[in-house]
Amino acid sequence: MAAKRSSGSFALKVLYGDTFTMAVGFYMLVPLLAYHFLQDLTLTIAVVALLTAVRTASQNGLMPIAGWVADRINFRRAILIGVLIRALGFALLGTAESIPLLAVASVLTGLGGALFHPASYAAYAALTTGTDRVRVYSTREVVSNVGFVVGPIVGGFLAGADFALVSLSAAAMFVLAFIISAIGLPRTGDFEHSGTPPRLRVAFADVAFLRYCALVAGTAVLIAQFYLVIPFRAAQFISGPSELGLIYSGAAVVMVVTMLPLTGAANRFLPTRVTLAGAAVCLGAGVALMGLSSSLTTMLIGVAVFIIGQMLAQPVLNATVSRFAPPGAVASYFGVQGLATAIGGAAGSTSAGVLYAIADSGNAGAAYIWLAFPLWALIVAALFVVFGPRQTSGTPEPSD
Repeated sequence: MAAKRSSGSFALKVLYGDTFTMAVGFYMLVPLLAYHFLQDLTLTIAVVALLTAVRTASQNGLMPIAGWVADRINFRRAILIGVLIRALGFALLGTAESIPLLAVASVLTGLGGALFHPASYAAYAALTTGTDRVRVYSTREVVSNVGFVVGPIVGGFLAGADFALVSLSAAAMFVLAFIISAIGLPRTGDFEHSGTPPRLRVAFADVAFLRYCALVAGTAVLIAQFYLVIPFRAAQFISGPSELGLIYSGAAVVMVVTMLPLTGAANRFLPTRVTLAGAAVCLGAGVALMGLSSSLTTMLIGVAVFIIGQMLAQPVLNATVSRFAPPGAVASYFGVQGLATAIGGAAGSTSAGVLYAIADSGNAGAAYIWLAFPLWALIVAALFVVFGPRQTSGTPEPSD
C-alpha cells in the first residue's frame, strides 16, 4: 500500500511537470497569435475569430471520442500521441501565412489537445480521492499558471526577432512533454482500467450531467474572450507583442499567488453552484471593463476581474466532472465536457468577431455592445444557482 501511494505521488509530480511544460509551450504562442494574425499577417478580426473557433472546435469537439479512446488505450498513450500532434500544429501555426494552411494548423493543434486533455484530467482524478480533487485541480491550475508567467515573456521576447521562432520553440516544449510523459508516467495501474469501459453513450444519457454541460458551454462563451479581447483592446495602448506578453504574464502572476487561497475558501464556504455563478459574473464584468476601457490601467483592472472568474471556474468545473463519472469512464466524461466547451467556445469566438467589429465601428452607442457580455454572464449565473451542482466535494452528483 505504501509503495502504491509512493508510486501515485511520483506520477502526480510527473503530471504537474507535464502540465508546466505544456503550459509554457502553449502560452509562448497562443496569447500572441491573435496579435500576430492582426498585425503581421493583417487578417481581419472576423478571420482571426474564425481561426480561433476552428482550433477550439477541433479540440473540444473531438474530445468525447478522444476521451473514450483514452479510457480504452490508457491515459499515458493518449497523452503521448496528443502532445506530438500538437507539436506539429504549433510548428505550422507560426510559420504558415495562407489562411488554408493556418486552418490546417488550427485543426492539428486542436486534435492534439483533444487527445491529451481528457486523458490528463482523468489521470489527475485517478490519482486522487473525491475530497481532495478541488485542491489537486487548483494546484494543477497554479502549475499551469506558472507556465503562463514564463510563456508569454519568452514568447514576446522571441517574437521581437521572428514569430516563426516562437511557434517552433512552443512545438519543442510539447516534444519535451512527450519525453517527460514517456519516461515518467506509469504504463498500467491507475492509468489503465481493467475490463471494457462503459460505452460513450452512458455520458450522453446522463441527464444531470448534460444539464451541467449546458452550463459549462454558457461559461465557455465568456472564457473564450480571453485570447481575443486582450490583444484586440491592448493594441490601442501598447507598442508590441513583448508588452502584450507582459500583460498575460501579469495575469498569470495574480493566478499563481491567489489561486489556492481563493479556491480553498470557496470550496469550504460556498456551494459549488454559487461559486460557479460568481465566476460567471466576474468573467462577464471583466470582458465589459476591458472593452469599455479608455486607458491601460482600466483595462488591467478588467483583466484582474476576469482572472478572478477564471480562477473560481476552472478547478471547480473539473472536479465536478470527476464526481459525475462512473468508474472506467472518467476520460469519456471529460471528453463530453470538452464538447460542451467547444460549443460555447466556438459560439463565443465567432460572436466576438461580430460584436467587436460593431464596438469598433465608431457608430453612436456602439460601445454599449460590450454590455452584452455581463448580461449573458448574469443569465448563466442565474442558471447555475437554479440548476447547478450542489455538492462542494466528495459525494457523487445524482443522475436524473
